Amino acid sequence: MNYVSKIHTTIAETPDDGREQDDATWNSKGNAGNVISVGNISGSLYSAGLRFRNIAVPRNAKIVLARIRIRPAVTDSADPDVKLIIRGIKEPDSKPFTQISRPSQRAKTVNSAAWHIIKKWEVHEWAQTATLGLIIEELVAQNGWKPGNAMAFEIRDNGSALNQAESFWDKSKGEGYQAELDIWYTTKTVATGTLSGTDRDGVETNKTVWQSNPAGNVITLGNDGSSINEGGFIFSSLNIPRYASIIGAYLLLTQADQNNRFPNLLVKGFAEDDAQPFAADGSNRPSLRPKTGAQIEWTIGHSENGVFVGEHWSANSVYESPDLREIVQEIVDREGWTTANRLGLVLENLSSWSGQYKLPWDWIKNTGEFAVKLIVVWDYVRTVKSTDKDLPKYEKANYPEYIIVHHSATPRDSTHFSTIKNNHIGIGWGDIAYHHWIAGALDGNGVHFAGRPENKIGAHTDTQKMNYRSIGIAVCGDFHPTSGNEQPTAEQLATLQVILDSVRKQRGIPREHVIGHREAPDATNCPGDNLLAYIQLYRATGKLLP
Repeated sequence: MNYVSKIHTTIAETPDDGREQDDATWNSKGNAGNVISVGNISGSLYSAGLRFRNIAVPRNAKIVLARIRIRPAVTDSADPDVKLIIRGIKEPDSKPFTQISRPSQRAKTVNSAAWHIIKKWEVHEWAQTATLGLIIEELVAQNGWKPGNAMAFEIRDNGSALNQAESFWDKSKGEGYQAELDIWYTTKTVATGTLSGTDRDGVETNKTVWQSNPAGNVITLGNDGSSINEGGFIFSSLNIPRYASIIGAYLLLTQADQNNRFPNLLVKGFAEDDAQPFAADGSNRPSLRPKTGAQIEWTIGHSENGVFVGEHWSANSVYESPDLREIVQEIVDREGWTTANRLGLVLENLSSWSGQYKLPWDWIKNTGEFAVKLIVVWDYVRTVKSTDKDLPKYEKANYPEYIIVHHSATPRDSTHFSTIKNNHIGIGWGDIAYHHWIAGALDGNGVHFAGRPENKIGAHTDTQKMNYRSIGIAVCGDFHPTSGNEQPTAEQLATLQVILDSVRKQRGIPREHVIGHREAPDATNCPGDNLLAYIQLYRATGKLLP
């Protein structure tokens, strides 16, 4: 995924989670049943503390998506009304919780995330919080934050009525029960598009009937067994300039019920400079509007042992779409696009089986509290000047057949990604030469930085037109014996393995087409003998390490 990196981590040890009662008593194992409760129980207020170790997010990163996932410990008998607030523990490297260092006693982030639980939980099923992006951005902006530090969170009651609470498993319950943290981050600009009223989303049934306030305050997507249902969305407040380079775009939908259904959807944009709100009479419903040429299929399911099964979505949890960057790119490249314009999307049914549909909440539910959001990551504004004679070359499409691995030929642990990028921009290349960068200690050992978008031609291998035919990956360091004679670290190799496997899978590139720079061939020692040996092993086995 260009420019967007992901990490997934879990609670590592028992001291890293637990519950606090009435801001007074800390229990690192929850209650006697290894359960953490949050909310109001018999007038006592319960909070949770969750600490995650080894968070490999660079300082001042921008957060695309972030959430905590927990496993409910009981099945509710009825829908609850639990009002919670999530804040980060404002420390650059959070320490474990103890009775004398409880969540209530620790400094908190200014930013917070409301988590309003109004649908019953099922035991053992995963529940996901609302996005925690601003909280984590505040944490990683602290002086003293560096990749690999720990971050912690408090989930606190926020005015729940008497006996309105939820419970989830503590780490002490055992492996597989502990809370999880997902973070998607970038070094680029992140914009959040929002729905700003009841005329900005709705359901079209059988391409004839429009409902801006559908029954049950839910948007049906797919085939409910009697009708074909398609959702339309108009997003404001994106503030993206014309010709911005779109790196990633994702819809975030809050699911209204718990199910395993697997609709097959087709996402398109409205081919309009400024998407107008939907009219109550349906005169500009989605099926009547011009669509983008770009479109993305979204099948909410996967194959298990040869059988296709649906993705399980839990009620009240937030789920993301596939990457919609091509659709958004087409819209912001339109002649009439401005930063103040609105952007429209439609989720059409695409041959869903009868009875296969999902139910995200409509804007009307709790006045937009659970409304769909659009997250867009974008970079520089693309311009072409007569003096930039090389620039048009880099605006052409890249058709990668190879992956070429480089070293930076600079000191591994004292080179910044930004230094190399700025140097390459100064040369006139418009961006860093590579599509991916794997950092040394100065930026976080093994941390992945996305370079130029993969669909843009690189500037890393001139011979045999390889810049037009390849994805370039650079590992920070000087790995040649006659110069730096450094070794790639285990963390760098682990990240390189993930990137190679991911790019090959997405692009259909055989491992035989993973080469070092000098194998292109080119008049260089890059990527150095000490790294090239790992690349040659990968070509033979698919693994960088034996």
